[in-house]
Formats: sequence, C-alpha cells, structure tokens
Amino acid sequence: MKKFLIASGVAVLALASVASAQGYQFSTNLTVGSTGPDVVALQTWLIANGYHIASVESGAAAKGYFGSQTKAAVTKFQAAKGLPSTGFFGPLTRGVLNGGAAMAGAVNTMTCPAGYVCTQVGAPSTPGTVSAPTGISTPGIPGTLAVSLWNSPSDGTVVYKGQSYDVVAYKLQAAASDMAVQSIGLDFNNRLWLYASAITIKDDTGAVVGQVSNLNSSSFSELTVGSDYRITIPITNYVVKATQTRYLTANITFLPTSDRSTGNIGVTAVQVRSVDGTGVTDTEPTTAVATRTFSYQGSGAGTVVVTVDATSPLAGLIQISTGGQTQGVPLAVYDIKSQNAPSVLRAISFIVSTTGGKTPEQLFSQYNLKIGGQTVGAQTVTPNSTVNGQSTTTVTFTNFGSVNLPADTYVPLTLTANVQASTNNTLDGTIASTTLVVAGTNPTVEDQSFASLSVNTGTFISSNLTFSGSSATLSNLTATLGAAVTGSSGSATITTGYNVSFGFTVTAGNNSLFLSADPNVSLSTTSSGFGSTASSSLTVAGVVTNPGQISGDTNITSNSGYYVVPAGSSRQFTFNGAIDNTNGSKSFKSFSITAVKYGTTTSSLTAGTINYNLQPLKVTATF
Repeated sequence: MKKFLIASGVAVLALASVASAQGYQFSTNLTVGSTGPDVVALQTWLIANGYHIASVESGAAAKGYFGSQTKAAVTKFQAAKGLPSTGFFGPLTRGVLNGGAAMAGAVNTMTCPAGYVCTQVGAPSTPGTVSAPTGISTPGIPGTLAVSLWNSPSDGTVVYKGQSYDVVAYKLQAAASDMAVQSIGLDFNNRLWLYASAITIKDDTGAVVGQVSNLNSSSFSELTVGSDYRITIPITNYVVKATQTRYLTANITFLPTSDRSTGNIGVTAVQVRSVDGTGVTDTEPTTAVATRTFSYQGSGAGTVVVTVDATSPLAGLIQISTGGQTQGVPLAVYDIKSQNAPSVLRAISFIVSTTGGKTPEQLFSQYNLKIGGQTVGAQTVTPNSTVNGQSTTTVTFTNFGSVNLPADTYVPLTLTANVQASTNNTLDGTIASTTLVVAGTNPTVEDQSFASLSVNTGTFISSNLTFSGSSATLSNLTATLGAAVTGSSGSATITTGYNVSFGFTVTAGNNSLFLSADPNVSLSTTSSGFGSTASSSLTVAGVVTNPGQISGDTNITSNSGYYVVPAGSSRQFTFNGAIDNTNGSKSFKSFSITAVKYGTTTSSLTAGTINYNLQPLKVTATF
C-alpha cells in the first residue's frame, strides 16, 4: 500500500509562527558538511528553541559546521512541525524558519521522502523564477566547478612570524555554465589562529577577492577535536567563465608575536562553493585533495643574520705613530641580528689578513671587540700561514660572558686593534683587512634554552686599510716596457732604448704632499747590466695625472714646479718616457724606480721618501 503525503501551501504558511525571532533569512540548502553563517544561525535558533546540539552547547565544538548532531536536531524540528523528517534543511524547512517568505517555490522544489508518493496541493499556478547571480552570462544553464590542488606554491614552504606567505593554490575549471564563486572553505590540521592573523584569497591577477582578518577560535569550526579546523572565507565578485580555468591562492599573514615556536601546518581539504546559471549551488571537491603543508618558524626558532655595517671604515690610509703604539684603530664594523627570538652571543671569530711583507702579529699588538656597551679583548690569536704574500691570523672572542641580542634588532660589532709603532717607517704600506666567515657555529649564538641558533651562511670582508707613519703611501704600481727605440751605427740599425711607462697612486695622510715636477728630483732610479762604463737614464716625455691639473699645482710643464696631493686624498701619476743605453752594448738590462720622494712643504720636496714594496716598478730589456 502506497503512502501519500499532501504538501499544502496553506498548512505550511500556518507554521509561520515559528519564524526566527532574530529576523535571519536563510537562503541556501544545508546538509551534513555545510559550513558558514547560515549554519551558525540555524544552530543558534535550534538550541534557543530546545533542539539540542550537545557538542556546541558544551563548548567542545564551535558553531558553523553542520554535523550529525545538527542533522538530528533538524530532524526533531521537522517531526515536530509535520515536515518530512529527513534532516535536510531545504526549501520547505527554510520557508518555515523564514516566516513563509521562501514558500512561494518551496513545494515545487521539495524532495519526496523514500516510500512516499507526494502530491502538492495549493501550489502557485506559476512556478517561481530563479534569476542567475550577478556576473553570470549563462542564465538558465546548469554547470559545475572542478577544483584541484595547484603545484605552486610548493609543499614545505618555510614561513616566519610577522610576514605573509602564499601557502596553497587551487585550479578552478568551469563546465557548461559560468560559476560565481561564493566561498572557499579550508581545513587545517592545526589551530591556525595561534599562528596567524589573517587569510587572504587572491585571484590569478593578484586581486584580493576574499579575506578574513583578526583570526580567532570562533573563525573556525572544529571538525575533529585537536586535529581538524575549517574556516570559510566569503568570496565576492569572482566568476569563472564557462569552460575557463582560473586560480585562487590563499595567502596567510602570520602574527608578529606568538607563543608558538615552531609548527608544521597542513591545509588538508578545500570546499569551493559556487552558483551556476540556474541559481543552483555547487560545492567542490566532493573528495579530499592532497595536503599542502608549511613549516612555521616562530618566536623560539631564531636564526642569526650578519652583515657589514654602513659605518665600517672605507678603504684608505691610516696614519700611525713612529714613536709608540696607535691605540684602538677601528678595523671593521659588522652587524649581527638574532632573527625571530632573543638570544645570547657566546663566541665569534674573525680572520685578519695583511700584505706588504708584515704579518698581523708584526702590525697589531692587541685586538678588542666593542658590543652591547662593553669592550673585551681577544681570547685567542692564532697565526695561520702566508700564501702569495698574504698572511692571516684567526682572532677569537669567547670571554665576554653573555651579550644579549634582542629579537629582530641589528647590534653592531666593532673590531679594533692597537697598532705597533712604525719605527723607521718599517710598517709603512702594510695593508690589512678583516673577514667574518659565517658558517656552522661561527658566531655561536644560543637561545634561552641554550640551543645554538642556525646562521645565514656567508663571507663578509671589510675594506683594505693601508698603514703609514710617513703620511704617504703608494699603490697601483705599474711598469710597462714599450716599443724599442732604434738608431744607426755605421750601416747597422741598433736598439738604443725602449719606451716605458711607470705609474703609481700617491695617498696623503694628515698632511698635504708635494712632488717635484722634475722626475730627476721626485724619483730615485737604478739600473743593472749596462756594464762598468755604461750609463742609463729615464727621459720623461710627459706626466699624466688623475685628476688632471688641480689647484695648487705650480709650473708643472717646465719641470721647475711641483704637484700637490691634498691631505686625505689620492692622486695617480703616470710617467711616460724612454730609457736609453748610452754605450750600445748588447746585454740584458733592468731599470727600476726605487723610491718616490715628496715634501710636506713646497720648500722640502725630498724630505720624505717612499721606498717600500716598489718591486713592480721595474722593467727589463735586451739591447
């Protein structure tokens, strides 16, 4: 015997007395798995009217997820009102809670329970018309939206506090109809609100189409206690056109401060709700997609960042004393930052390098490190080796106890040294630089639990500093042997000399320097291999300076005047000329500049002599 269920419009309207007291209008069908504000409103009404949902009422679960207990409460309500007791919150039940407002088309769209033959009575003679959502150009055409996990961003992204990262993206493909996306639900396997402040949904042009800010526990539905949390983000003005493919990316902004140190968080599922051209809601995917995970590095997961400070000394001349040590000369300034967490500096090592014939031990007598308002001396100084004229020494500081490094703040480290006396100008021209190799346990930095923090591996080198007690140094030394100069000896053609070019840069210290424009005065030369009766000389055809003639240069074209090198500056000199062999003997010859003479006044152009490390100022020739 068949059972008949008569759905009377008059009878349903009589139930309008149970309409929601809060004036909420339900607009979507709800069933197990649904989420969002409609579910929250429904659960609120059911509980307020005696239809219990135990997990929500006890606080074990947050409102917003339509589960088995919510279905049971809906079933009881339907039974109490004489509705089909299916637990499905559809048009008929919505019409009751909406006070009859949704009943015009309710009977036409209701689902007949299994085992019944349904006959509608009192239904409108003209079915209700469903209009397509805004932005859809395919009204009346049904459609679906396929959703799949996209390959970028990749799995395992490392994220840090106080920053924003793209963590997951989905590929959306519409079928026959345009699909207006209404919301995207994301399931997380951890309590995201403890780590993050906002979730932003961006389309493939970078435009923001949805966002939830000020994340907290009420922003999520706890699907499984302790392991599964869903948030639904409303999407506005976003339509995937028929047969089109689009992409949505979830970007998460992480809290600047958090009590979470680390955590692996996964996006385990997605639900994209959309509406087609007929007004029907489609929720995809129906099965879970692959999990996308990211690794959170928070307040307790510090890293060490090192760089060269902008105030570190630039390359230049350092004036030192000839009668005693020069105290506290800055060699380099580095910056160190404890990123993400406060920490303590325990040890740090530098490599000091010198060229010019002197080792670091011959140049320096004491190393000090200034940091955090204190100055400490080096614990160990270990000479290494000399390779290709460069000597190195490792300087290690471990005896400053605990130097606190605040989180996310650069702290300057200033390395200084006492320089030995340049007696008889023996240290003149020695060049020094420092290197901080950041790797492994250098520097050694520990967090509050005494765990060593990782470092941003890199090599940081300071500028070259040239030391001089004579107020002047030379650099960029060059000597070039040019074309042969020939002459006649009877009927034979012989080589009588060679074109040459000698160059160097003079750097002045605290005093301005003056060089004679006559190379016979400003340069000391020597030659060898010319024989006992032979002689050689340098004939200068011209001197080129960089910069060119400057204020203070006097009578430089007639060789009777002088060039000036202002205090604290450098000037390049190039002597272009020729060397000759006056006796014409054929043997191996060498010619060298052995010293550059200068004065600190215009009346003493040979008072000072630079005669160290001039081997590059040498040419050899065969006559």
